[in-house]
Amino acid sequence: MSDKKIIIIAVILALILIGAGWFYSKNKPSPAAVSNTQNSQTNSSQDKTPGIMIGDEKAPVTIEEYTNFLCSHCADFALQTFPKIEENYIKTGKVKIVIYVLPPLELARAGFCANQAGKFLEFNDYIFNHQADITREDALLSAAKNMGLGDGFEQCYNSDLAKTAAQDWYNKANEIKIEGTPTFYINGQQIVGAQPYEEFQKIIDSKL
Repeated sequence: MSDKKIIIIAVILALILIGAGWFYSKNKPSPAAVSNTQNSQTNSSQDKTPGIMIGDEKAPVTIEEYTNFLCSHCADFALQTFPKIEENYIKTGKVKIVIYVLPPLELARAGFCANQAGKFLEFNDYIFNHQADITREDALLSAAKNMGLGDGFEQCYNSDLAKTAAQDWYNKANEIKIEGTPTFYINGQQIVGAQPYEEFQKIIDSKL
């Protein structure tokens, strides 16, 4: 292959990478699986910023979720399975869920700031319903503005606090070797993938 062709191919690859923008770290979920692996997250040295908690902190069952706003399987869980868990277990005080948003770090920062504004679930639903539209950072900020997250959202988004939270969540996932999204721990028992509600129901009931 001539040097000229090599240069042309290199330029094309560079343009593709640039076009990918800040979505370089989109995760593809690994195959769905349920494991009896017990993994305690609470004593992690990297767990400096708590995850986003939904529900009663005194609930006897804790679901830890590692999600990615660009992951289609995460969207399936958020839009189809989570509402049933919320209705039957979270609202009744039996379960709380702690969510860690993984890279792209920009989206993790946005999730952190939506939670700071008290509108994480609204933001969560909006992003998963509009995944194809959120292709650039300015589109993300415009979406937050259109949702009425307030003038403080962008200030929070650009803050060291949000950047630290996003990095802490990523570090925590790396430390416990999260390999795909969504990954869940129900009182330590691992589930990988967007499994049907009935699978979550079975494990939650066994923990209660």
